[in-house]
Amino acid sequence: MAEEISNQTRDLPSFASQLRKRHIPKLKPSSLIFTGSGDSYAAAVFAQELSQGESAASDPYELLTNIRRIRGKNLVIISVSGRTKTNVELARKAKGISTSTLAITANPDSPLARECDETLQLKYRTTGILTSGTISFTTSLLACALLLGNLPNIVRVKAATMGTPQLATNLKQIGKGAFVFTGSGVNYALALYGAAKINEILGSNAEAVYPEQLGHAKLFTIDKKRCSILCISSGRDKAMETHQLLHKDDFLSSIIAFPDSQVVNRSLRIATYLQRLALFLAKRKGIKECAFLSDKNRLKLSNRMIY
Repeated sequence: MAEEISNQTRDLPSFASQLRKRHIPKLKPSSLIFTGSGDSYAAAVFAQELSQGESAASDPYELLTNIRRIRGKNLVIISVSGRTKTNVELARKAKGISTSTLAITANPDSPLARECDETLQLKYRTTGILTSGTISFTTSLLACALLLGNLPNIVRVKAATMGTPQLATNLKQIGKGAFVFTGSGVNYALALYGAAKINEILGSNAEAVYPEQLGHAKLFTIDKKRCSILCISSGRDKAMETHQLLHKDDFLSSIIAFPDSQVVNRSLRIATYLQRLALFLAKRKGIKECAFLSDKNRLKLSNRMIY
């Protein structure tokens, strides 16, 4: 996992260059529906928020059970493996209903790719060892940005280290209890991703909520002394305001914000930071293997549920 995180510094600019050479038909954002599961669902939400709500994001099973929602739309199915059974069934059922189907996947020979009209392949170096998704997620963000006409001219990925000013709370306090990630717009998609990394790598409870929702019922479940709240902010926004209020009231709240005017580059930096944060906490706890890999029975159950 550490190797694949480091590879992003070189591989993401390289993949972006390859994407610029792709001749993808220009589609109206309002015609696009993005879907996926796990990290890929977070990428789909990222696309929705990057389009400022013109495109839609949905759970693939919910689309499958209400297939009319994709009528006349261009369906984009994000799946790194291309083997998720619900995605494959959705692509098959979408024929003749959606205008087109596009698979965003690392496996161009996968069942999903075979069922879709077109494939946009995710290209990156991999160690070949199963681990929590890192560069597969960030390349998915770039692929979505391309479809929405928002791929930056220059992709910059800086290796943010732990202990930077963006993480206000002392790192020694983080990880004692559950985690809550919060953010608005694309930052909510990144919050979903951050929570997934904590679930998969540490095996700890983590969830993502919008800042507006955090002040309601969720606030009353948060342990002030143990629960870590990570607010992902773009500056003077609701997440920043939420952090300031929580911090003033002695909650273990941290702010994660990177100054970059280009939303995709900023999102890549935050995603990479969240990966490094989870890895840092795992090393501190002496964890040598992702939690989802160490529980063989649950991994088998997960595979039965997904594939």
